[in-house]
Amino acid sequence: MWTQVATQQKTNLDVIGDDFPPIPYSWYAVAFESELRPGTVLTRNFVDSEIVVFRGDSGRIAAVGPYCPHLGAHLGKRSRVVGDCIECPFHEFRFDTTGRCVDTPYDAPAPNLELNMLPVRNVLGMVMVYYGPADEPPAFELDLPDSDPDWHRIQTNRLHFRAHPQDVNENGLDYGHFQTVHKFTDFTIGEPMRIEGPRIHTAYGGTRPLPLVHGVRFDFTSVLIGLGFSLVEIAIQGGWTVRQMVLPTPVGPRETDIYIGISARRRAKSRLGRLLMAPIEKIMARIVLAVVSYEVQRDQVIWDEKTYLEHPKLTRSDGPIGKYRSWARQFYRAAG
Repeated sequence: MWTQVATQQKTNLDVIGDDFPPIPYSWYAVAFESELRPGTVLTRNFVDSEIVVFRGDSGRIAAVGPYCPHLGAHLGKRSRVVGDCIECPFHEFRFDTTGRCVDTPYDAPAPNLELNMLPVRNVLGMVMVYYGPADEPPAFELDLPDSDPDWHRIQTNRLHFRAHPQDVNENGLDYGHFQTVHKFTDFTIGEPMRIEGPRIHTAYGGTRPLPLVHGVRFDFTSVLIGLGFSLVEIAIQGGWTVRQMVLPTPVGPRETDIYIGISARRRAKSRLGRLLMAPIEKIMARIVLAVVSYEVQRDQVIWDEKTYLEHPKLTRSDGPIGKYRSWARQFYRAAG
Protein backbone atom coordinates (compact mmCIF):
# COMPACT_ATOMS: atom_id res chain seq x y z
CA MET A 1 0.00 0.00 0.00
CA TRP A 2 2.73 2.44 0.89
CA THR A 3 5.58 3.35 -1.44
CA GLN A 4 8.48 1.12 -0.54
CA VAL A 5 11.94 2.46 0.15
CA ALA A 6 13.96 2.37 -3.05
CA THR A 7 15.60 -1.01 -3.44
CA GLN A 8 19.32 -0.84 -2.90
CA GLN A 9 22.07 -3.34 -3.62
CA LYS A 10 21.86 -5.76 -0.73
CA THR A 11 24.72 -6.81 1.50
CA ASN A 12 24.68 -9.02 4.57
CA LEU A 13 24.54 -5.84 6.71
CA ASP A 14 21.47 -4.28 5.09
CA VAL A 15 18.17 -3.99 6.92
CA ILE A 16 15.50 -3.07 4.41
CA GLY A 17 12.45 -1.27 5.76
CA ASP A 18 9.41 0.29 4.14
CA ASP A 19 8.07 3.83 4.22
CA PHE A 20 5.90 4.56 7.21
CA PRO A 21 2.22 5.00 6.36
CA PRO A 22 0.96 8.56 5.82
CA ILE A 23 -1.01 10.30 8.55
CA PRO A 24 -4.31 8.44 9.02
CA TYR A 25 -7.63 10.24 9.06
CA SER A 26 -8.78 10.11 12.66
CA TRP A 27 -9.57 11.96 15.88
CA TYR A 28 -6.49 13.08 17.82
CA ALA A 29 -5.92 14.63 21.23
CA VAL A 30 -4.66 18.21 21.22
CA ALA A 31 -5.15 19.19 24.87
CA PHE A 32 -6.45 18.09 28.23
CA GLU A 33 -9.69 19.84 29.15
CA SER A 34 -8.01 21.03 32.36
CA GLU A 35 -5.58 23.06 30.21
CA LEU A 36 -8.39 24.84 28.41
CA ARG A 37 -10.38 26.88 30.87
CA PRO A 38 -12.75 29.50 29.44
CA GLY A 39 -10.73 32.37 27.98
CA THR A 40 -7.70 30.18 27.14
CA VAL A 41 -5.89 30.15 23.78
CA LEU A 42 -3.45 27.30 22.99
CA THR A 43 -1.20 26.67 20.00
CA ARG A 44 -0.49 23.03 19.24
CA ASN A 45 1.62 21.23 16.66
CA PHE A 46 -0.80 19.06 14.71
CA VAL A 47 0.05 16.68 11.86
CA ASP A 48 2.49 18.78 9.77
CA SER A 49 1.39 22.27 10.85
CA GLU A 50 -0.05 24.17 13.81
CA ILE A 51 -3.59 24.70 15.03
CA VAL A 52 -5.04 27.14 17.54
CA VAL A 53 -7.54 25.91 20.13
CA PHE A 54 -9.57 28.35 22.20
CA ARG A 55 -12.44 28.21 24.66
CA GLY A 56 -15.10 30.87 24.95
CA ASP A 57 -16.67 32.16 28.12
CA SER A 58 -19.66 29.84 27.57
CA GLY A 59 -17.32 26.82 27.58
CA ARG A 60 -17.54 26.16 23.85
CA ILE A 61 -14.26 24.96 22.31
CA ALA A 62 -13.05 25.69 18.78
CA ALA A 63 -10.03 24.47 16.82
CA VAL A 64 -8.90 26.63 13.90
CA GLY A 65 -6.08 27.11 11.46
CA PRO A 66 -3.38 29.36 12.90
CA TYR A 67 -3.62 32.40 10.61
CA CYS A 68 -6.16 35.21 10.41
CA PRO A 69 -7.71 35.39 6.90
CA HIS A 70 -7.61 39.21 7.05
CA LEU A 71 -3.86 39.87 6.84
CA GLY A 72 -2.26 36.66 8.10
CA ALA A 73 -1.51 37.32 11.78
CA HIS A 74 -0.93 34.24 13.92
CA LEU A 75 -4.01 33.77 16.10
CA GLY A 76 -2.09 31.81 18.71
CA LYS A 77 0.32 34.66 19.46
CA ARG A 78 -0.93 37.53 21.64
CA SER A 79 -4.59 36.96 20.73
CA ARG A 80 -7.29 36.95 23.40
CA VAL A 81 -10.76 35.57 23.96
CA VAL A 82 -13.60 38.07 24.23
CA GLY A 83 -16.88 36.43 25.16
CA ASP A 84 -17.09 33.47 22.78
CA CYS A 85 -14.76 35.03 20.18
CA ILE A 86 -11.06 34.95 19.50
CA GLU A 87 -9.67 38.42 18.77
CA CYS A 88 -6.84 38.78 16.27
CA PRO A 89 -3.89 40.68 17.80
CA PHE A 90 -3.27 42.64 14.56
CA HIS A 91 -6.50 44.48 13.71
CA GLU A 92 -8.77 43.12 16.48
CA PHE A 93 -11.10 41.29 14.13
CA ARG A 94 -13.21 38.90 16.20
CA PHE A 95 -14.23 35.39 15.13
CA ASP A 96 -16.79 33.28 16.96
CA THR A 97 -16.60 29.52 17.65
CA THR A 98 -18.20 28.80 14.25
CA GLY A 99 -15.30 30.63 12.55
CA ARG A 100 -17.30 33.66 11.31
CA CYS A 101 -15.94 37.18 11.61
CA VAL A 102 -18.57 38.91 13.76
CA ASP A 103 -16.94 42.20 14.74
CA THR A 104 -14.16 44.64 13.83
CA PRO A 105 -13.07 48.01 15.28
CA TYR A 106 -14.10 49.71 12.02
CA ASP A 107 -17.38 51.51 11.31
CA ALA A 108 -18.18 49.20 8.37
CA PRO A 109 -19.95 45.84 8.91
CA ALA A 110 -17.74 42.84 9.61
CA PRO A 111 -16.38 41.44 6.34
CA ASN A 112 -17.31 38.02 5.01
CA LEU A 113 -14.29 36.23 6.48
CA GLU A 114 -14.12 32.75 7.99
CA LEU A 115 -11.45 30.84 9.85
CA ASN A 116 -10.30 27.40 8.74
CA MET A 117 -12.26 25.27 11.23
CA LEU A 118 -11.49 21.73 12.37
CA PRO A 119 -14.05 19.42 14.00
CA VAL A 120 -13.49 19.33 17.77
CA ARG A 121 -14.97 17.20 20.56
CA ASN A 122 -14.57 17.27 24.33
CA VAL A 123 -14.71 13.71 25.67
CA LEU A 124 -13.82 12.35 29.11
CA GLY A 125 -11.42 15.21 29.82
CA MET A 126 -9.69 15.09 26.41
CA VAL A 127 -9.99 17.71 23.66
CA MET A 128 -10.03 15.81 20.36
CA VAL A 129 -9.65 17.26 16.85
CA TYR A 130 -10.40 15.44 13.60
CA TYR A 131 -7.85 15.29 10.80
CA GLY A 132 -9.33 14.41 7.43
CA PRO A 133 -10.13 15.64 3.93
CA ALA A 134 -11.01 19.32 3.70
CA ASP A 135 -14.71 20.16 3.36
CA GLU A 136 -15.80 16.66 4.44
CA PRO A 137 -17.42 15.81 7.78
CA PRO A 138 -15.65 13.33 10.07
CA ALA A 139 -15.87 9.79 8.75
CA PHE A 140 -16.87 8.53 12.22
CA GLU A 141 -17.70 9.85 15.67
CA LEU A 142 -16.22 9.00 19.05
CA ASP A 143 -19.70 8.67 20.62
CA LEU A 144 -18.42 9.18 24.16
CA PRO A 145 -19.77 11.50 26.89
CA ASP A 146 -18.12 14.77 27.86
CA SER A 147 -17.59 13.40 31.36
CA ASP A 148 -18.61 10.48 33.58
CA PRO A 149 -19.60 11.11 37.22
CA ASP A 150 -18.63 7.55 38.21
CA TRP A 151 -14.98 8.44 37.59
CA HIS A 152 -12.63 11.01 39.09
CA ARG A 153 -11.14 13.79 36.99
CA ILE A 154 -8.23 12.43 34.98
CA GLN A 155 -4.59 12.68 36.04
CA THR A 156 -2.51 13.67 33.01
CA ASN A 157 0.87 13.46 31.33
CA ARG A 158 2.13 14.26 27.83
CA LEU A 159 5.19 12.64 26.24
CA HIS A 160 6.92 13.10 22.90
CA PHE A 161 8.16 10.11 20.91
CA ARG A 162 9.53 9.18 17.53
CA ALA A 163 6.66 6.98 16.46
CA HIS A 164 3.61 6.65 14.19
CA PRO A 165 0.03 6.38 15.54
CA GLN A 166 -0.46 3.00 13.85
CA ASP A 167 2.60 1.61 15.65
CA VAL A 168 1.52 3.00 19.03
CA ASN A 169 -1.92 1.42 18.84
CA GLU A 170 -0.52 -1.82 17.46
CA ASN A 171 1.19 -2.31 20.82
CA GLY A 172 -2.15 -3.09 22.44
CA LEU A 173 -2.60 -6.05 20.09
CA ASP A 174 1.03 -7.23 20.15
CA TYR A 175 0.42 -9.80 22.88
CA GLY A 176 3.96 -11.14 22.74
CA HIS A 177 5.54 -7.85 23.81
CA PHE A 178 3.53 -7.76 27.05
CA GLN A 179 5.65 -10.68 28.18
CA THR A 180 9.02 -9.64 26.72
CA VAL A 181 9.01 -5.85 27.22
CA HIS A 182 6.58 -5.42 30.13
CA LYS A 183 7.33 -8.74 31.85
CA PHE A 184 3.75 -9.94 32.33
CA THR A 185 3.27 -13.58 33.28
CA ASP A 186 0.16 -15.78 33.13
CA PHE A 187 -1.00 -13.75 30.12
CA THR A 188 -4.54 -14.63 29.04
CA ILE A 189 -6.92 -13.41 26.34
CA GLY A 190 -10.35 -12.75 27.80
CA GLU A 191 -11.99 -11.75 24.51
CA PRO A 192 -10.60 -12.20 20.99
CA MET A 193 -10.27 -9.01 18.99
CA ARG A 194 -13.72 -7.87 17.82
CA ILE A 195 -14.19 -5.31 15.04
CA GLU A 196 -17.15 -2.93 14.79
CA GLY A 197 -16.53 -0.47 11.94
CA PRO A 198 -13.98 2.09 13.22
CA ARG A 199 -13.75 0.32 16.60
CA ILE A 200 -11.73 -2.61 17.91
CA HIS A 201 -12.69 -4.29 21.20
CA THR A 202 -10.29 -6.51 23.13
CA ALA A 203 -9.90 -8.01 26.61
CA TYR A 204 -6.75 -9.57 28.08
CA GLY A 205 -4.77 -9.70 31.28
CA GLY A 206 -1.74 -10.91 33.14
CA THR A 207 0.33 -10.72 36.29
CA ARG A 208 2.95 -7.99 36.58
CA PRO A 209 5.80 -8.36 39.09
CA LEU A 210 6.11 -5.22 41.24
CA PRO A 211 8.59 -4.16 43.93
CA LEU A 212 7.98 -5.80 47.31
CA VAL A 213 5.25 -8.10 45.98
CA HIS A 214 5.36 -11.31 43.98
CA GLY A 215 2.94 -9.98 41.40
CA VAL A 216 -0.33 -8.13 40.84
CA ARG A 217 -3.02 -9.22 38.40
CA PHE A 218 -4.22 -6.69 35.81
CA ASP A 219 -7.20 -7.31 33.51
CA PHE A 220 -7.70 -4.94 30.57
CA THR A 221 -10.90 -4.25 28.64
CA SER A 222 -10.25 -1.86 25.78
CA VAL A 223 -11.86 -0.11 22.85
CA LEU A 224 -9.79 1.54 20.13
CA ILE A 225 -11.69 4.16 18.10
CA GLY A 226 -9.81 5.07 14.95
CA LEU A 227 -6.08 5.44 15.32
CA GLY A 228 -6.08 8.31 17.80
CA PHE A 229 -8.30 7.27 20.73
CA SER A 230 -8.12 4.25 23.00
CA LEU A 231 -10.02 3.76 26.24
CA VAL A 232 -8.95 0.94 28.57
CA GLU A 233 -10.58 -0.08 31.84
CA ILE A 234 -8.13 -1.89 34.08
CA ALA A 235 -9.30 -4.13 36.91
CA ILE A 236 -6.43 -4.35 39.40
CA GLN A 237 -6.12 -7.17 41.89
CA GLY A 238 -7.49 -5.92 45.21
CA GLY A 239 -10.69 -4.39 43.84
CA TRP A 240 -9.43 -1.20 42.20
CA THR A 241 -10.62 -0.11 38.76
CA VAL A 242 -8.93 2.61 36.73
CA ARG A 243 -9.50 4.04 33.29
CA GLN A 244 -6.53 4.58 30.98
CA MET A 245 -6.22 6.66 27.81
CA VAL A 246 -2.96 6.59 25.84
CA LEU A 247 -3.60 8.78 22.80
CA PRO A 248 -1.04 9.30 20.02
CA THR A 249 -1.20 12.57 18.06
CA PRO A 250 1.00 13.04 14.98
CA VAL A 251 2.90 16.34 15.08
CA GLY A 252 5.38 15.80 12.24
CA PRO A 253 6.92 13.09 10.08
CA ARG A 254 7.13 10.15 12.48
CA GLU A 255 6.88 12.53 15.44
CA THR A 256 4.11 11.88 17.94
CA ASP A 257 2.83 13.49 21.13
CA ILE A 258 1.26 10.92 23.43
CA TYR A 259 -1.43 12.19 25.78
CA ILE A 260 -1.97 10.00 28.84
CA GLY A 261 -5.05 10.28 31.03
CA ILE A 262 -5.73 8.12 34.09
CA SER A 263 -8.84 8.15 36.26
CA ALA A 264 -9.98 6.00 39.18
CA ARG A 265 -13.55 4.74 39.52
CA ARG A 266 -15.46 6.03 42.53
CA ARG A 267 -15.95 2.96 44.75
CA ALA A 268 -18.24 4.28 47.47
CA LYS A 269 -21.95 4.89 46.85
CA SER A 270 -22.82 7.21 49.75
CA ARG A 271 -21.78 10.85 49.82
CA LEU A 272 -19.79 10.36 53.03
CA GLY A 273 -18.06 7.28 51.63
CA ARG A 274 -17.11 9.18 48.49
CA LEU A 275 -15.66 12.03 50.51
CA LEU A 276 -13.57 9.61 52.58
CA MET A 277 -12.40 7.52 49.63
CA ALA A 278 -11.71 10.36 47.17
CA PRO A 279 -8.14 11.17 48.36
CA ILE A 280 -7.15 7.50 48.29
CA GLU A 281 -8.64 6.99 44.83
CA LYS A 282 -6.81 10.05 43.50
CA ILE A 283 -3.54 8.77 44.93
CA MET A 284 -4.18 5.43 43.23
CA ALA A 285 -4.71 7.24 39.91
CA ARG A 286 -1.41 9.12 40.33
CA ILE A 287 0.41 5.86 41.03
CA VAL A 288 -1.10 4.22 37.95
CA LEU A 289 -0.23 7.32 35.87
CA ALA A 290 3.41 7.00 36.94
CA VAL A 291 3.42 3.27 36.14
CA VAL A 292 1.75 3.72 32.73
CA SER A 293 4.12 6.56 31.79
CA TYR A 294 7.07 4.39 32.76
CA GLU A 295 5.79 1.43 30.75
CA VAL A 296 5.13 3.60 27.68
CA GLN A 297 8.70 4.88 27.91
CA ARG A 298 9.90 1.26 27.87
CA ASP A 299 8.15 0.99 24.49
CA GLN A 300 9.79 4.24 23.40
CA VAL A 301 13.26 2.71 23.28
CA ILE A 302 11.91 0.27 20.70
CA TRP A 303 9.86 2.79 18.71
CA ASP A 304 12.76 5.26 18.47
CA GLU A 305 14.98 2.75 16.68
CA LYS A 306 12.66 0.36 14.82
CA THR A 307 11.87 0.39 11.13
CA TYR A 308 8.46 -0.21 9.61
CA LEU A 309 7.79 -3.49 7.83
CA GLU A 310 4.66 -3.42 5.71
CA HIS A 311 4.71 -7.22 5.48
CA PRO A 312 6.17 -8.50 8.78
CA LYS A 313 6.89 -12.18 9.31
CA LEU A 314 4.29 -12.81 12.01
CA THR A 315 3.96 -15.85 14.25
CA ARG A 316 0.86 -17.24 15.93
CA SER A 317 2.02 -15.88 19.30
CA ASP A 318 2.20 -12.27 18.12
CA GLY A 319 -1.53 -11.65 18.44
CA PRO A 320 -3.93 -10.29 15.80
CA ILE A 321 -1.51 -7.77 14.30
CA GLY A 322 -2.35 -8.76 10.72
CA LYS A 323 -6.10 -8.30 11.29
CA TYR A 324 -5.41 -4.98 13.02
CA ARG A 325 -3.43 -3.69 10.05
CA SER A 326 -6.17 -4.73 7.63
CA TRP A 327 -8.69 -2.85 9.79
CA ALA A 328 -6.42 0.23 9.95
CA ARG A 329 -6.44 0.64 6.16
CA GLN A 330 -9.89 2.25 6.30
CA PHE A 331 -8.33 5.37 7.82
CA TYR A 332 -6.03 5.98 4.86
CA ARG A 333 -8.68 6.54 2.20
CA ALA A 334 -7.00 8.86 -0.31
CA ALA A 335 -4.62 9.97 2.44
CA GLY A 336 -1.14 11.16 1.66
